Amino acid sequence: MFQKDAFAPGAMTNRPIESTSASAAREVCVVGAGIIGSWTALHLAEAGARTTLVEQFPLPHTRGSSHGQSRAFRFLGDDELDRLEYSLERWQTLEREGSEPLFVRTGLLNFGREGDPYLDRYMAIVRDGGRPCAWLDHAAVAERFPTLRYPEEWGAAWDPNGGILFAHRCVHAVQRRFRELGGRVVTARVTSVEPRAAGVRIELRSHDDTEVRPTDFDAVVVCAGPWSGRLVPDLASLLRTVHTPVTYWRDTTGAHDVAHGFPILFNARLTDMYGLPACEYPGLVKVLFHGGPDADPDAPDPDALAPYVARVRAYVAEHLPGLDAGRPAIQESCFYTMTPDGMPIIDRLASGVVVGAGFSGSGFKHSPATGRMLAGLALGREEGVPSGFAFHRYALKRGALRIDADG
Repeated sequence: MFQKDAFAPGAMTNRPIESTSASAAREVCVVGAGIIGSWTALHLAEAGARTTLVEQFPLPHTRGSSHGQSRAFRFLGDDELDRLEYSLERWQTLEREGSEPLFVRTGLLNFGREGDPYLDRYMAIVRDGGRPCAWLDHAAVAERFPTLRYPEEWGAAWDPNGGILFAHRCVHAVQRRFRELGGRVVTARVTSVEPRAAGVRIELRSHDDTEVRPTDFDAVVVCAGPWSGRLVPDLASLLRTVHTPVTYWRDTTGAHDVAHGFPILFNARLTDMYGLPACEYPGLVKVLFHGGPDADPDAPDPDALAPYVARVRAYVAEHLPGLDAGRPAIQESCFYTMTPDGMPIIDRLASGVVVGAGFSGSGFKHSPATGRMLAGLALGREEGVPSGFAFHRYALKRGALRIDADG
C-alpha cells in the first residue's frame, strides 16, 4: 500500500512567492524528498499550491544525497552571493521557528598559494558582497591552527562565515513546515512522468507492485537525485552517479571540534578533499573525498570505495597528524549526481515538467534558493524570483553542457 503521512493545515509565513488564487488552484507534485525536493515543496505550499511530495523510500532514509548529520556552508567559491544570502536567511528563519539549531558558524579555510587567481577572484566577490574574507599565509595558518600540517608554499583564504548545516535536522524541519502548511508526503515509486495536453501524468507504484496508480497533476517537479535520468530521458546522457565515501576519524587531541574553534577545511580544488570539525559524532572529524566511483544507485558496490578511502587515509596521515589515521572510526556514503560542468540543471523541460538535478555535491547549502526557483518554474511565475538567481546559468541548453535536450 502507499504510505501517506498525516498532515495538518497551518498559517503561511515568510512566503517566498506570493500566494494567489491561481496558485491555490494548482495541483503540483514534487518527486524526491531530499533537501532540494523538500524546499521546492515548501515554497509551493507557501505560495498556496496544493502540493504532494513523493518519496520512494520511507522517511528518514540513507539512500540518497541529503542524509547524514552535516553539510558545509561557504560563501567563498560562488560567482554571486544572492542565492547564498537568501538561503542562509531562510535557514536562520526556519531555525527560529523550530526548537533546535540548524546552522553553526565555524569558519572555513580554502587552501592555495598566495596570489592564486582562483582564490583572489572569489575573495574579491565575498568582500564586494559586504562579507569579511582574509588571506592567511602559511605562518598565520600554522599559528591559528597548529594541528594542521600543510606545505610551506600553501596559505589559505579565510571565510569566517563558513559553517555547518545539520543536514538531518534541516530536512526534517523543512518537511515539518511543509506538512504544517497542508502539504502531503506520500511514499511510493514514480515510474513514469508523461506530459499531456493538459498537465502531467505520473505513475505511482507501491514497493511490492501490488498497487499502481496513474495520477494527474498540473505540474510535476523532478528532484530525484541519481534517479532523475530514469524519469526524464532528456537528462540521462548528462547525469552520472558517483558513490562518495564519508569517513570519520578519531581525534586523539580533542582540538579538532567546533567548541575549540576548529574550522572547515576546504581542499577539494587541490586534493579532492575536505573536512568538517568534530560535531555530529563526539570526537570524530569528518573527512571526505570529493568524488568516487560511478555507481548504480540501486546496486552500489561498497568494495569500489576502498581506493578512495585509502586516499582519505593518506591525506589524514599527512595533513592531520592529531587524528588516528589507522582506519576510519565510522564509514558512511552518499551519492553525488554529476553534470559535465559541475553546475545543476534547473529548468522547465516541457509543459508542466520542471527538473532540478545534477547538483554535483554542492546543492545542500543553496537548497532554499533552488527550491524557490523550481517552485517559480512550476507555477509559471519565475519573474517573481530575484534576478540574481540567474536562471540562464542552470538551463538545460546552456553552452557549457555541450549537449542539449535534443541530443
